[in-house]
Amino acid sequence: MEGVKFGTLSDLSSLVSELSPYRTVVLTNTTVERLWLGKLEGIDAETIVIPDGEEHKNIETVKEIWARLQGLGFTRKSLLIGLGGGVITDIAGFVASTYMRGTMLGLVPTTLLAQVDAAIGGKTGVNFNGKNMIGTFYLPDFVLIAHETLSTLPREELLNGMAEVVKYGVLDGNVHSLLKRLDSVDDVNPELVRACAGVKLRVVEEDLREGGKRRVLNLGHTTAHAIEKLSNYTIKHGFAVSIGLMVAAKVGETMYGFDPGKVGELLEKFGLPTRLPFEPDEVLREMRLDKKSWYGKLTFVVPVDIGEVTVEEVEEDVVRRALEAVR
Repeated sequence: MEGVKFGTLSDLSSLVSELSPYRTVVLTNTTVERLWLGKLEGIDAETIVIPDGEEHKNIETVKEIWARLQGLGFTRKSLLIGLGGGVITDIAGFVASTYMRGTMLGLVPTTLLAQVDAAIGGKTGVNFNGKNMIGTFYLPDFVLIAHETLSTLPREELLNGMAEVVKYGVLDGNVHSLLKRLDSVDDVNPELVRACAGVKLRVVEEDLREGGKRRVLNLGHTTAHAIEKLSNYTIKHGFAVSIGLMVAAKVGETMYGFDPGKVGELLEKFGLPTRLPFEPDEVLREMRLDKKSWYGKLTFVVPVDIGEVTVEEVEEDVVRRALEAVR
């Protein structure tokens, strides 16, 4: 499994030195460039800066990065470092996995969402007529989680990541207990981030390519990806996941008697959305196109209890009732 290190940005230089890359390039966006690029010390690197935003997570951006790497003399023995949130870590991973059939990759996630989820586990991707429809599985050589980078996050971005944290709180009893002790999103601490990352690492170690157990990490995401696409990605991923968690909780209530209040109370405590912003039939139409629907049927991660979920095909009428319940 990839090396995930919890430390500070000052640890980056030693991680790079251990790999002895021919060239090092840092990929970041315009926002993170201003906030954190200047804090990277002790590494000799070129920089590629792309515009900030989900709308730039596409193959055109990737083509521009490929061209820049060629121009810089980037080789298979070179290192691409993704410095930023989930968009940057996904793009950096995809570029590293495809350029010359694979180069060295390091990730420095700077958002809560990326630190607990997007940067861990080797998933890469870009959007193409849907969320992450084009991508690969490619493990980075290292992931450096530096809690200090959360200090400049706008509150909206902290909340965006908090939805994924609540997801881990449904999947894991320890994370759920840690969440219950917090009063607000401002209380997020390294212990919580480490616990969430640990849950994902344990799952991914058993199932890198999402053939079985890893699918539990998609809790809330079948609905979330439909919401994101319907909003033309103006609704942030975490906020869409938050609503998706409520839908999954309602499906769990119907199928297994799960108490949706166990999810709703946490989401509401942190000020996360729980109501569906689109008509159920619109959401269902997009769900049918989701890549998790392997055989043309709706596949859901369904909570049975805190710390216990199941992955199974769910009848459309059950999903529709759940969507209507949170409309």
